[in-house]
Amino acid sequence: MTGKLQTVVDAIESKKAKDILVLDFQGKSSLCDYAVICTGSSNRNIQAITDEVDKKIRESGEIRLGIEGYNEAKWVLVDLDDIVVHIMDEETRDFYKLEVLWNEAKEIIKR
Repeated sequence: MTGKLQTVVDAIESKKAKDILVLDFQGKSSLCDYAVICTGSSNRNIQAITDEVDKKIRESGEIRLGIEGYNEAKWVLVDLDDIVVHIMDEETRDFYKLEVLWNEAKEIIKR
């Protein structure tokens, strides 16, 4: 696991995200090398997770390309170029089932 990916996972875990899943897309997608999916317990928790990922990425000297969905905080997408982070509420995650949609990717972390 890359240092950048570990930074993301550590940030997510520090804010008590649930059901953390890291999918390896290397060689399978031109969009990203890794997708990180996790569930927040509330809108405020989703925003706190997002803020922590953003803070830790910036502290590590990496660049964040964008954040989408922050205000509604049902599904926040953090674009870190080679890593895309999906922070969702339980209902949204259950509805979209990204794990099923992207079943060709290798799971490298599941917590």
